[in-house]
Amino acid sequence: MNTAQQKFDKLLLEAIEEVLSSLGKQLKNHLYTHLENDLLITKNEIPQKIDEFSNFLFRIFGSSANHLEIEFMQTLYAKISTNQNFEPKSIVFKEIDITFLNYVNRMRESFEISRF
Repeated sequence: MNTAQQKFDKLLLEAIEEVLSSLGKQLKNHLYTHLENDLLITKNEIPQKIDEFSNFLFRIFGSSANHLEIEFMQTLYAKISTNQNFEPKSIVFKEIDITFLNYVNRMRESFEISRF
């Protein structure tokens, strides 16, 4: 894994952590424990297993997981926007309903390209 990937994954994890923290420490910790025990996915593996993480959230929260995913995307966007070498505004999304997985993959790809 190159440093751009590592930096992106770190920002993604920070965004997820911030949003889940807004639910309360106890619930956030319970979600991480449940994720690790049921799906064998550690917190640090979430960026590589974003689809499984998203499915997990939908199993737990139902359609309310959409709100969490939107918050993840907004927080990630804000974190990446503060990076001096990256302009996420240059990413064009043609889909009306972009999924969390598609968003993360496009942001990751654009972030990695901009780092070179």
